[in-house]
Amino acid sequence: MKQFILAIVVLAIGLALGAIFGPQFMQGTMAGGEMSSSDSAEKKPLYWVAPMDKNYRRDGPGLSPMGMDLVPVYEEDSGDDNTVKISATVENNLGVKVAKVKNEAIMVPIDTVGTVQFDESRISHIHPRVEGWIERLNVAASGDPVMKGQILFELYSPELVNAQEEYLAALRSKNRNLIKASKSRLRSLGLRDSHINDLQKKRKVDQLVKFTAEQDGIVIDLNVREGMHIKPMTEVMSIGSLESVWVRGEVYERQAYLIERGQSVEINLNSSPDRKWNGMINYIYPSLDQKTRTLQFRARVHNADFALRPNMLANLRVENMAQETMTTVPRSAVIKAGNHNRVVKSLGDGRYKSVIVELGLEGLVSTMKDGVEVMESKIQILNGLSKGDEVVVSAQFLIDSESNIEAELMRMEEGQMMDEMSGSSGPKVITTGTVHKVMGNMGMINVTHDPIPEWEWPTMKMDFQVSDQVDLSQFKEGDAIQFEIEKTGDWDYLVTRLASSSEGLEPVTMMDMATMDMGMDHDHMHMEMSMNDEDTKASVETSGKVKMLMLDMNMIEIVHEPIPEWSWPVMSMSFLLPEDEKLPEIKEGDELTFSLRENADGDYVMSNVRRK
Repeated sequence: MKQFILAIVVLAIGLALGAIFGPQFMQGTMAGGEMSSSDSAEKKPLYWVAPMDKNYRRDGPGLSPMGMDLVPVYEEDSGDDNTVKISATVENNLGVKVAKVKNEAIMVPIDTVGTVQFDESRISHIHPRVEGWIERLNVAASGDPVMKGQILFELYSPELVNAQEEYLAALRSKNRNLIKASKSRLRSLGLRDSHINDLQKKRKVDQLVKFTAEQDGIVIDLNVREGMHIKPMTEVMSIGSLESVWVRGEVYERQAYLIERGQSVEINLNSSPDRKWNGMINYIYPSLDQKTRTLQFRARVHNADFALRPNMLANLRVENMAQETMTTVPRSAVIKAGNHNRVVKSLGDGRYKSVIVELGLEGLVSTMKDGVEVMESKIQILNGLSKGDEVVVSAQFLIDSESNIEAELMRMEEGQMMDEMSGSSGPKVITTGTVHKVMGNMGMINVTHDPIPEWEWPTMKMDFQVSDQVDLSQFKEGDAIQFEIEKTGDWDYLVTRLASSSEGLEPVTMMDMATMDMGMDHDHMHMEMSMNDEDTKASVETSGKVKMLMLDMNMIEIVHEPIPEWSWPVMSMSFLLPEDEKLPEIKEGDELTFSLRENADGDYVMSNVRRK
């Protein structure tokens, strides 16, 4: 059957190319087809099958239930159902190409975004050390460029005038100790040695003392105007240099282990797509951002032409080389389909088989092609292939479509679903509910779910972590949903599949089946839900252990004890904290006693919180 269908595909390709390239091409193609037919005629078919149903078998030719001609199956096709055998001619016409599975270190680039900032180590803050009045201000506004040695402002200060007069008096007295003391006082009041030397030469007091810039740069903040009275605590202005800048980036928590000091960073801007800057990570911040759950790092970048300006958004690529070699295949060899990833493995002699693989890191490997270094996309294979195996990198989709791998996967999934429908205990359940809040940036969703008899859960409003494979962008507050929950730890639960109630999760509504199996009719379910709703209106007293503090969200996650009043088992749940109640000092792992109530929005609020 597989040979027959592939022959039809090749013949169709031949007809199309024949129309373009003329009779000579068609004659060559047809000759190949005749040769295949004669070869098949010399072999005796084992049996005949329906093209659309391999389980429909007959001893001789005929028609399938759908009215299609039965296809002969020969001895070489009767082995593994997932193996496809094609001739060398078909391989050549399809352009089948293979690549070896290798063990190699791959570069895992991390693409992220960042912001350009001033190099804080090169920011100077201008403070006076005396009281006085700004008589002349030579800087007009924030953002003005300044040069090293440029006069920024002139200050009249009675204290500075008196100190200069004392120094001149000391010079006239020629008392070395007095001169030294007077000179030291001028320095402590903020006068530079150049100013003091001028005073020594001129022997004349400057009523207005000039303050100059210590570096080239631009004015970041200008906090004074001409004529203002200032004191030592007044920051007159701050000056930052643009010769080098910081680029601060961030990566997701799961990528944190890939970031190290010394790694190179490639930077480009949307405003200058043809330019690239290179920097090096010189600092990794010690803690994650609590709201975004990201790790921040920074790189210092040389900025001679001032093209990088503070607060610009930048696209960053962090180059990271894997420390250990790993089993890899070309990216083009992997067929990603739903919950399963696979490749077409070459078994030799024109035989191919689709195999399930488990994927790891995805990155780049430097290879030489025609004397030029190019970067090839590779994917780590954790399970399913070994070094030296050969995989198809071209025309693999056509070969894969001829294998029965999809049918095998469907049978596996159907078996798992039947186990769930039969009431067997397992780590997953499917239920329905209503969306209250979608927290896409945190990968979480807040849902009021229906009763879950398998886990003895009543109707509750809970936060769930959502699998990375679930797209939350299509859901919003108020949506009726059906979803699958997986228990991933003692008190951890993960939503692995999610769909609107109108579409449902394939193939059946598991919550309805579970309800039917347990003999719970609609009236009984309605009565139980009503009782739960009534019970939740009364406050209860309970205790539990702190699992996670989310004080920025005014929430706390607790593994609470059973609550018989509400028919709740031991669970990990997130509760709101009271806004007007002073809380004791709490940290993760603390055991608390508290009251629990349900507010008008259906959220659960803690009160009277105290440590055990």
